[in-house]
Amino acid sequence: MRPEERPAFFRPTLPGMAVRLPPWVPRVAIVAVGVLGFAWVVAGWTHSNAIRAEFLTPRQIQVGYPLTVTADPAGRVVIDRTPQTEREGIWGLESEQAYGQVSTIVRIDDTTVERGFEPINGVLRVGDAVRFDTDAFFGDPTVAHGLGFDGDSRIPSDIGPHPTWLIDGRRPTWIVFVHGRGTDRLSESLRIIPSLVVQGYPVLSIAYRNDVGATSSESGMRLWGLEEWLDLDAALSLAQRKGAKDVVIIGSGFGASIVSTFLHESPNIALVRGVIFDSPVLDLEGVARRWAAESGTPRVVAWLGRRLAAVRFGMDWDMLNQHERTMQFDVPILLMFGAQDPVTPPSEFVRFADALPDLVEVERFEQGEHTDLWNIDVERYESTVAQFLFEVVGPE
Repeated sequence: MRPEERPAFFRPTLPGMAVRLPPWVPRVAIVAVGVLGFAWVVAGWTHSNAIRAEFLTPRQIQVGYPLTVTADPAGRVVIDRTPQTEREGIWGLESEQAYGQVSTIVRIDDTTVERGFEPINGVLRVGDAVRFDTDAFFGDPTVAHGLGFDGDSRIPSDIGPHPTWLIDGRRPTWIVFVHGRGTDRLSESLRIIPSLVVQGYPVLSIAYRNDVGATSSESGMRLWGLEEWLDLDAALSLAQRKGAKDVVIIGSGFGASIVSTFLHESPNIALVRGVIFDSPVLDLEGVARRWAAESGTPRVVAWLGRRLAAVRFGMDWDMLNQHERTMQFDVPILLMFGAQDPVTPPSEFVRFADALPDLVEVERFEQGEHTDLWNIDVERYESTVAQFLFEVVGPE
């Protein structure tokens, strides 16, 4: 082919001549960018749906019974060996028909673990499907500990009533317990209630919007305190009407996020003598970022998904970043966390405490994970809480 017969875009460009692209090239580029942009938005939208399912949808904390009882000698139980069942401590063992409590490990082999066992409700039998339960107790304060309580009081929140457990005490300072993830978790407070009652504290364990038996919010979603703090605010008003002079609030996991937002937003913080955080989530967006990375989601998609979740579901990530709001805390805080917490890296707990050296007291449980600190060391957990209460409330 002679040079004069070549298409224009094959002809050599002389110095000083502008390069002329075929007219279809810009059109193709625009289409390609549009397709990539559309794919990015679709992927981000899909990821925001995944964020809603993972973090914002209310659900029970446990589903299914993945373990099997293989033997039940007197005072003991033999179950499948897993990383969970071979952890020392006190845990609930639950089937569909029965509940008990496992304790000391007696024997471990390649496939099973034998532990001390105390039946609480019903009878476990060989072959039953079971699961471990962090709450460790069954029922309500009367069933679990023989303690009388008022279960008829309701939190009069802005959207409707929510159930509570109220255990009376002789002190004017009340303990308000805000449970973690799960829609039926009033039972989480059963672990610490006896220790608090012995010290004379009235205890108010609260449910909040979208819990079982509670009023549902308009969105029906968990918003990590952005709305739920209003339920805690109403609970403190209830406590005050029933005689509380002031309160100490315990927030466990998700519940700690509710407590944090309450401390930032409520006009009633003068009632609060101190706060106990058990395995708090200090930066939800950081949790969502790590979760996306572990699931293999590209960073640009995860970023857009979080932005879309903010628009679609009202997730204000900045308001839930407690590292950025440390200067808004002004009450004493006991921060208890596990060094093996899979939700929040230990470095984040240290960073939070270092930012508030005059307010935050730290207790680190080396074998602890997320909200199971009581289970792995009951004596240390309860004595740490008692000492903090003595410091902020004083002797009886």
